[in-house]
Amino acid sequence: MSTFDSSEVWEHARDWAVMRSFVYYQRENFIPEGLIEGRDVIDYSAGLGDLSAYVSSLNPSSLLATAPEQDAPRPPLLPDSVEWMTGVGADRIADLLPAASADVILARMVIQFPTMESNAVDVDDILAQMHSVLREDGSITISTHSFFSLPRFEGDHSQADDHLAAVEADVLPLLETDNTFTRGVAQETAGLIELVRYLDLPPREGPFGRTGFGLKIPMLVNSFVNQGFRIESVEEIEPFTFPIGLYERITDDTDSAIKIGERVMSIKQRHLTSVEAADPYLRPSVLAAMIAEIRELLPMTAVPIVRICATKT
Repeated sequence: MSTFDSSEVWEHARDWAVMRSFVYYQRENFIPEGLIEGRDVIDYSAGLGDLSAYVSSLNPSSLLATAPEQDAPRPPLLPDSVEWMTGVGADRIADLLPAASADVILARMVIQFPTMESNAVDVDDILAQMHSVLREDGSITISTHSFFSLPRFEGDHSQADDHLAAVEADVLPLLETDNTFTRGVAQETAGLIELVRYLDLPPREGPFGRTGFGLKIPMLVNSFVNQGFRIESVEEIEPFTFPIGLYERITDDTDSAIKIGERVMSIKQRHLTSVEAADPYLRPSVLAAMIAEIRELLPMTAVPIVRICATKT
């Protein structure tokens, strides 16, 4: 499904250092208040290290940041106090991380990627391993793309490449239509296809046999409960805002992309750290205003990001 070299470090293969600013914020709105101070924390699959850098400012007793790739270089953003461990793939969490060694595990936008089809490990297996690494009453906070589907996706979800091409053939002619509503829906769909290919999101079977991407939240909640966790909260905290067509242009004008990304991140920070955003009843209007403001800068498509906080029982 992807043209990227899977042997490369994921973030480097996708110019994530530039793209990251466009897609999500997830800092204060990801870490529950009072979760970190004085506790032993693991930032699982820490990526660029930006979340670990923030967590380190919250005075943990210790902080371990991991990467799934064996040769992943230490992110420059990591403070010296943060331990860096590579080669911690989804199938080796319990092998490499000692049992009952952590008070908190953070897994931001990572557990939706491994699948039973390609890696012999899925969400239930990942959560079972994390359960063993946590101490009694330890906490886990994860975030993930919520499940979304595309037209014409029915039947065998292993044929995702063919399905994506078929949907593309349907929507591309509609990008030129005079009907503004139809053109907008077509652009949104084309953007979702680009998002799937860029992220290399694995396909999953959804309701009524329809294939989609991301995780089905009721099933994910069930996985937490089945693996011995007590759910504390399930919230849609922000949208994953993917800039349509930007990745193809980054190498031509990286400096400009970085400046726009800084503006997007500033917009997100302003909206997502507001008092209104913390109120679940007011948050939808905050997110709508945020998306509208970002769309004044560049075309984008959006899918929900859901955060689950749970405790080991």
